[in-house]
Amino acid sequence: MIPHSRTLFDSACITAVSRVVESGHTARGPLNDSLEQRVAGLTDSRHAAAVDSGSSALMLAIYALKQRGSVNRVGIPAYACRALLHAVRACGAAPVFMDCGEDLRLDAGHAEALSGGLDAVILVHPFGMIEPLVAESWPCPVIEDIAQAAGGSFRDEPLGGFGDIGIASFYATKPWGGAYGGMLLSDDASFIEQARGMRHADTAGVDLPYAGNHQLSDVHAALALARLDVADNERNGRRTLVARFDQCLKGLEAVPVACGAGANHYRYIVRVSDAGRAVEALRACGVGAARPVDVPLSRLLGEQCKGAETALQECVSLPLLPNMSDEEQETVLQAMTTCL
Repeated sequence: MIPHSRTLFDSACITAVSRVVESGHTARGPLNDSLEQRVAGLTDSRHAAAVDSGSSALMLAIYALKQRGSVNRVGIPAYACRALLHAVRACGAAPVFMDCGEDLRLDAGHAEALSGGLDAVILVHPFGMIEPLVAESWPCPVIEDIAQAAGGSFRDEPLGGFGDIGIASFYATKPWGGAYGGMLLSDDASFIEQARGMRHADTAGVDLPYAGNHQLSDVHAALALARLDVADNERNGRRTLVARFDQCLKGLEAVPVACGAGANHYRYIVRVSDAGRAVEALRACGVGAARPVDVPLSRLLGEQCKGAETALQECVSLPLLPNMSDEEQETVLQAMTTCL
């Protein structure tokens, strides 16, 4: 089975981690500082704070916003990963679901109608696509989540610097992923200082709304730095595959969801009449296809968002692996022709 996600750890990754282990210092150390500086530069952000996961980064970002005022209602996409929902609820806030359109970005009209009643909003670039609403004016603070879109750009500006706070992830399957880790990014130093204060419980002040053990180890930082060295090459490899897949789909029922200029092409998503049947057929052909989202977040809390429900029924994500062999590519192309 060709997996839906696969990270290639080359000799540079092995060497980087070995050096940390051999040094005898594996907890947070100088490689964290190097990673923060590297990612801040890649996103045109002035300040950065590395933490143990993207989910922790989201939670700490919301707590940092709460230091400036009440954050009771947080807008999140209805068609997105479950980590958003858990982070919002962990901070004692209520999620407000924003529906998606046919292109899987937010339905601008629905988002605008809800925006006046929000205390904060989390904007996600879904599946490596570009969410244009990050460049719009919002009446509340914006958290820009680039976990799936790291390395992409919009209007010639790198993603991660459009919101009040940016969030990155170094989870194994993400574009900048190694194993675990996350990061907060901002031009506002106070947000980052607040996050740093909350990421180490033993030194945190008792006046903080939250504190936990969320520091990133230098082992994980070393792995993330090594993965960043090959991120551009992998993005270009995915773009090459996208061109082949698009050509293959011409004349077939399935329609690819366009990522837009500046996208990193993290996933290759197509719309079909029956996503469940298509996933089953592709897997029977040895291709690890999957639904982009298992269940819309809105449905988990008993709400209905029409666009998200339609996406659940119609959207299929295909393996888009930059290290895919010629044989694997042919297998995927043949499966697409047969099953889509």
